[in-house]
Amino acid sequence: MLFFIGFIPIWAFFIEPNLLITRKIEIKDPALKGIRVAYLSDLHICQDGKEYALNMVKKVNEQNPDIILLGGDYIIVQIYKNKSMKADEIIKILAGLKAKHGVFMIFGNHESRPKTTKLIIQSIKDTSIKLLQNANTKLQIADKSVYLVGIGDYSNNSHNINKAFNGVDSAPVIVFTHSPDIFPYIPDYVNMTFAGHTHGGQVYIPFYGPLEKPTHLLGKYIKGLYAEGSKKMFVSSGIGNSHYKIRLFNIPEIIIADFK
Repeated sequence: MLFFIGFIPIWAFFIEPNLLITRKIEIKDPALKGIRVAYLSDLHICQDGKEYALNMVKKVNEQNPDIILLGGDYIIVQIYKNKSMKADEIIKILAGLKAKHGVFMIFGNHESRPKTTKLIIQSIKDTSIKLLQNANTKLQIADKSVYLVGIGDYSNNSHNINKAFNGVDSAPVIVFTHSPDIFPYIPDYVNMTFAGHTHGGQVYIPFYGPLEKPTHLLGKYIKGLYAEGSKKMFVSSGIGNSHYKIRLFNIPEIIIADFK
């Protein structure tokens, strides 16, 4: 028992943050049947994280998704004894992502500085990545017409739901965003919402929950699948870390969602 307790800090600081799993989930929705979505959030790529990020890209591409959704927080504003990789260098890595019907991105709270967003917008011009910040696009996937809606981050008030849904006139609709706290305001006709931001609490204690609840709703949405009425949302634990490179019972994850 003492060995186990002593091993926990080693695992939390040096092992688990460097792991990366592909978490596959199945969502029952006949209107989206046959569609595979990859959702990546909270990458927080540091200067020493290039190989880790390249491995992430490789893992995602191996899943052959129909669309890849990038849910924000690519850089890291502050982390102990490390620094963020520059935004344009991060985009060079993310440009390697491949999906049959496109790679789409929105901004997170760590991209709130105009200088950062400007650099990202400039950097994606020579890539296949499309910014869908408070905007939407109509896709033809698996013989289905699907609206994809990207919404800005609720946690820093960069969201604009009316603008994001402008012109959306039919279902099915897939939404991706950063903070899950926006979920109560998502229209009822939306089929599926993907969110991140929480890191699953980063440190998650069994039978207690997350040590940190980084949402306005005090941890109502932490990680996993949520349903309210006819609406569904999946909250990812994310990939990177903030403040400290530490994770416990929250292995960094790539989300692969298959609609059945």
